Amino acid sequence: MAQQLDDRRVAHRASRPRHRMLIPAALLIGVLGGATWVLTNNVEEEPAAMLGASDTVDGGIARINGILPLESDDWVPPSNGAALETAVPDGAHRVRVLLELTALEPEGIAFSAADYFVDGLGTGEPHVIWASPSQHIAEQGETINATLVFEIPNKALALVLSDDGEARLSLGTDHHTAGQ
Repeated sequence: MAQQLDDRRVAHRASRPRHRMLIPAALLIGVLGGATWVLTNNVEEEPAAMLGASDTVDGGIARINGILPLESDDWVPPSNGAALETAVPDGAHRVRVLLELTALEPEGIAFSAADYFVDGLGTGEPHVIWASPSQHIAEQGETINATLVFEIPNKALALVLSDDGEARLSLGTDHHTAGQ
């Protein structure tokens, strides 16, 4: 019996150094995992071009020429306005964004309204609900004047028109009306 007790003590002592190494190894793995997460997920976005300033897009430049709230605008869509006849949800309003794209490169610009969305705190990335044109290809030297209608939250701040690529154009705050 004494021999069995001695064998257990020896076995227990032999396993202790392994257990002592588990805690520092686990801490090291945790620290390395955290550092990896911070380095890979802490990418800062490019700042948005100020309202009215140009930003580069594939094949040229883009600029917002206006953001007009539909509730205070007499504009009616020239065609296919059924999407705009539905009621606006509480806490939101619709804006008409006047986007100008100019093709500077030989390959031109391929525009698709479906690529654009509004990005910003509390927006949930609203996509275009009406656009004209919805798609267009501009050759070098041509300009596309697009009208995009979005439904955005009343109290959203720092809104940016983005195409999930290079374009990041600030929408400013003038589209919010006093009644909201």
